[in-house]
Amino acid sequence: MDIKRVSVLGAGLMGHGIAQVCAQGGLEVILEDTKDDFLQKGMERIRKYLQGSVERKKMTGEEADSILGRITVSISIKEAAANADLVIEAIVENMEIKKEIFRHLDELCPADTIFATNTSYQSVTEIASVTKRPERCLGMHWFNPPQVMRGVEVVKTERTSPETVEIITDLCRRLGKEPAVCR
Repeated sequence: MDIKRVSVLGAGLMGHGIAQVCAQGGLEVILEDTKDDFLQKGMERIRKYLQGSVERKKMTGEEADSILGRITVSISIKEAAANADLVIEAIVENMEIKKEIFRHLDELCPADTIFATNTSYQSVTEIASVTKRPERCLGMHWFNPPQVMRGVEVVKTERTSPETVEIITDLCRRLGKEPAVCR
């Protein structure tokens, strides 16, 4: 499976940075959050970061515009889930909210969509257990800030398939990250 479309749930501290890294890697991104205000703040942080990169001559203005052009924002989880190859959840660290989101995603996403949570301490196994696809669920713990830090912990559960782990570790490398697979 070749990941081309990513949905990032949550435009806050981690989500906007993850969305930016994915768009810089050439992926089409939908950044989803519950309020338009959250999305606008996240996009403003991305614009500011990219503008700094242009000013430091790390990229051209055209490259920055191209990256921004690959990011769409939405307050509709249904829209974000519709054609996603990968959904990366980066919302509040609340198990019940995460489980509700994953249940809902399971109904909305195509059968081959991979689900990842950015949680640093919640049980990935428990989150995946509410889906009908635990073999396609894992943790994808990005370090802060995602645009700078190279490490991504790929957290597999007992039910995560080797294929899913391979797809995500390959994606991390494509995005210039160093994946570390752990349980």
